[in-house]
Amino acid sequence: MRSVRLRELVVGEAPVLVATALADTIAGMLGAVARAVNAGADCVELRIDRLPDLSDVVALVRRVRSPHIVACRTARFGGFFEGSEAERIERLHAAVDAGATCVDIEYFADPPLRDRLVDAAHRSETPILIGYEDMQKTPPKQELIDGIRAIAGLAPDLVKLAVRTTSHEDLLDVLRTALEMRRLLDVPYAAIGLGAHGAASRPLACLLGASFTYCAVESGAAGQLTVAETRSVLQMVSEQRWSCSSN
Repeated sequence: MRSVRLRELVVGEAPVLVATALADTIAGMLGAVARAVNAGADCVELRIDRLPDLSDVVALVRRVRSPHIVACRTARFGGFFEGSEAERIERLHAAVDAGATCVDIEYFADPPLRDRLVDAAHRSETPILIGYEDMQKTPPKQELIDGIRAIAGLAPDLVKLAVRTTSHEDLLDVLRTALEMRRLLDVPYAAIGLGAHGAASRPLACLLGASFTYCAVESGAAGQLTVAETRSVLQMVSEQRWSCSSN
């Protein structure tokens, strides 16, 4: 698996913990970024859904020095952006032009708009994350695998699987897919089960080959461990694996 550099951060070696910043002003976003970094996040997801206009997106990206992934979500993908799909993708193009360290686009976004963004990111050498996202359910495992194969064909720099889990069986499908992703991909990836049933997937997928995962800054977020909790779980389980291999 090749690694990907987001400024000084290398994704593809030790697990990278990502925390989300979401607010409706630049000041609010910068405050959320600071809280994420202070909580120990390695990288910040800049959710630009609620920012009023394009100029705010550009100003924000230029002011954030921490490694970051810029994303803009509509309700379909669990977000708040209410403009057109063309306007949403335009925000991500603006983030690329402003010097974002990475941009995020969903595989199920409008294909021509998605592909133009991927091409623009490749031309500017901006890492691009392509996500297979289903906010309603965990599709059958073979459907997940087929989706990951299709994403691999778009030459992403990072890949994310994020699906709604409502049972232990769904959780197992996410984790089994995480193992398959290690075989199917040559780039860093995340595999996440959304919701309470999927909480364990966030650290466990990293133990199965995932290179990054998403965490909450503060406790109370449904289905999410905090940055500190996730790091603690990863450390404890890694120590146990090392101990077992030494005996």
